[in-house]
This record gives sequence, C-alpha cells and structure tokens, in this order.
Amino acid sequence: MIPPEGTGKFLEKSILELHEDDLSNVGTVYHLASHKSVPRSFKEPLEYLDNVDSGRHLLRLCAKAGVPRVVIGSTCEVYGRADLLPTPETSPLAPLSPYAASKVALEMLARAHQKAPGAPEIGIVRFFNVYGPGERPDALVPRLCANLLLNGELPVEGAGSQRRDFSYITDVVDKLIALAGGPLPPVLNLGSGISFSVNEVVALLQRISPGARVARRPNRVNEIMEFRADTTQQNLRIAPSPDTVGMEKGTELTLAWWQSRDADDIHQRVLHEESH
Repeated sequence: MIPPEGTGKFLEKSILELHEDDLSNVGTVYHLASHKSVPRSFKEPLEYLDNVDSGRHLLRLCAKAGVPRVVIGSTCEVYGRADLLPTPETSPLAPLSPYAASKVALEMLARAHQKAPGAPEIGIVRFFNVYGPGERPDALVPRLCANLLLNGELPVEGAGSQRRDFSYITDVVDKLIALAGGPLPPVLNLGSGISFSVNEVVALLQRISPGARVARRPNRVNEIMEFRADTTQQNLRIAPSPDTVGMEKGTELTLAWWQSRDADDIHQRVLHEESH
C-alpha cells in the first residue's frame, strides 16, 4: 500500500484481517500476496482458494475506503501452453494448475468489480518468473542456489530444456512504481521478452562453482515448456531502463544472498518447502 508522500507507515497484517481504516488515505494498492507454488497447488488445491478470497476482500475494502487505484498481481501461468511465443495479453487463458486457475478467477473477479459503483481503477499485471534474494526455494533460481550451497547439487527436473522469461526483482519493482504515474492498463505483461532454459541457468551457476553436479529429477505435472512475454504493451507504457539486471548478474546476486545465510537457515528453508 502506498499512502501519500510523507505519511508512510508499515503495517504487517493478513489481508483477510484488514479493515477499512487500514486503507485510509491510501492512493494506490498493489495486491501481490499469493499462494504461488505450482507443484504445491496440485497437492493442496483448496488452499489456493485463498488467492480469490483475499482479492475479493481487498477489492471490497478499497471501494469502501475510496482507494482510487489498485494493481492486481497475476501470472503468466494463466496462459498455459500458449499458441503464440512471445505471448501477448490477448492470448486465451488456459490454466493448467490449481494455482493458475486461482489467478484466472482473481482476474475475472477484478474485472467484474470494476463495473461496480464506486470501484477503484484496476489494472492487472501478469508476472513472468520474478526472481531474486529472499525468494522461497520452491522456485528455480533459489532452489538451485540453496542446493548448490547445501550439497553441491543443481537439481534439474526433466531434461532441463524448459524455458522461462526471468525478471530480477528490482527491475519488476521499478516497473510497478512506474505504473503509478499514469492510467492503469486493464492487463499488462511484466517480463523481459527473453527466455532462458533451465540448463542455461545451471550453466551460469556452474561457471561460479565448476564442481557443481547436476541431479536429475522427474518432470513436473503438466509441465509447460516455455513462457515468454510479448512486451510490446509494457514498452509502450513503461520506458525500458538501461539499468536492467541481466540473467547472469541476477543469478550472481541471488546466489550471493544465499551465501550470506548460515547453513542452518538454508537447511530450514529447504526443509520447509519440501515438507509441503
């Protein structure tokens, strides 16, 4: 939540426990909270209804509190196995996991809410594989970093030919801030427009740690071979930055963050993800 300049405060609270007063004098709300693990969503599909319930509660509160603008975080997973690569915002929604389905439901809810009297201006952003320091090790880059430091292994699911459109966290934050400066797009991809294979990311880490060995794992359920954003609309609305963090540098920064943790902390983070 972004209050007017000079009146900022930090509030840590579950979305479902937020009240109208918590949003008083807030100019823009970025709704980024989510259960986001694709594999876990197959094991606990009903838990992912929280993604819809929290969005519904927040949108209702924003309308009551008079919040003028809300940015809803969605995902490239809503496209499923897209027919077009790079994938534009106009592509059909074809979710292949409970997580992706929950995000489609959230998008539909937001669109319906826009038509309600007194509703805020709402924009939906579809993130393409955001990564960086602090991310849980259920995603590719932090999982590789954590396992590299714990046991010298780089776990790869399937052949490693899966490709993803990665964006470093600071680049995404800059884009989200830039969106606050003009009319919100109804739907917008936030990505780099470039994809890297799992094997290519592994190779980046092997340059840093030449002794790291690849550990093969089974393919994921309903694996999607490639996500790559069509960034035409993004580039029209947000001027491309010359300071974008490339994949090699972003991977180095992410690994450095994991190296700054002690071994017990890394071990506990990995155990927590594996236990779910």
